[in-house]
Amino acid sequence: MNAVSKQNPSPDLIGALYALEDVNGFGPMKFREMHQAGVDPRDAVKKPELLPLKGRTGAKIQAGIDGLTSSDLVKFEAHAADQLERARKCGARILTHFDPDYPSSVYDSDHPVPVLYVRGSRPARSHSAAVAVVGSRNTREPYATGGRKFACAATRLGFTVVSGFARGADAIGHAATRDGGGQTICVMPCGVDRLYPPENRSLWNRFLQYPGAAFVSEFRFGQQVLPRTLAKRNKLIAAYSSGVLVVQSSRTGGAMHAYRFARKQGKPIATFREDGTDDTTGNKEISEANAETFNLAKGDKQFEVWLRTLSLPNATEQSFFAVG
Repeated sequence: MNAVSKQNPSPDLIGALYALEDVNGFGPMKFREMHQAGVDPRDAVKKPELLPLKGRTGAKIQAGIDGLTSSDLVKFEAHAADQLERARKCGARILTHFDPDYPSSVYDSDHPVPVLYVRGSRPARSHSAAVAVVGSRNTREPYATGGRKFACAATRLGFTVVSGFARGADAIGHAATRDGGGQTICVMPCGVDRLYPPENRSLWNRFLQYPGAAFVSEFRFGQQVLPRTLAKRNKLIAAYSSGVLVVQSSRTGGAMHAYRFARKQGKPIATFREDGTDDTTGNKEISEANAETFNLAKGDKQFEVWLRTLSLPNATEQSFFAVG
């Protein structure tokens, strides 16, 4: 098997991963199966019979890999070289399943994407101490204050706060964590070389200088925001986290994607009590599903009680360390 660099991967490795991603049916779970079987992607594109593929689906995937031409592989490797150059220019890392820094929480989830792009500080191996804070882009009082207090409580306990860097609840959670000197992961719906949304430019600039923040994406450098990437981002947020707080959301709000992904992944979920308005109908749905429901009139103790039911930080590990 080819040796894999502890720094950014080689163009031929990334190119092989891109080639396999292009094969219909070869999704994140298949990449994890390949890794667990000890098959190098560069070998898989040449000898797909090495892969642990079974049944009709496996036969279709193998046929798809067999259909890759030499020119296809050259094209994917050239694209990989371009991505590595973009990573170099913005001081980013590209993580694969072969990298010891690939987050174990994502690897063990139902969304073990084969490539992660990380800018800023980079998450270490364990994310057992991460909690997500998500909600409406138009989060209002008293929910905004509630989300801020929750993020501060999580930070005091040593949790990394994960969110999607959107306006509203996401930005509230990220900013409160930074103000408390904590660590935060900004899961982006685009390449980590692109600012989104533009309204968060000030926070973006501060986080690029803050050693406790990381911008993470499953999307390649240069990828623009699309409806599908916005929805998919929530799946990665849930995968990173031991639990998810939905601060405020309507039933049709984007944060409900994170809630549903978290339910599917079996993650603990919390929310604030709804107030009878349309923009908290999501809170009501979540509460009725027997999620932990916080009372905004109560103090921080309720947050700490729930957070302590999640996986607490290991004092001997650091959740972040600087790139480069």
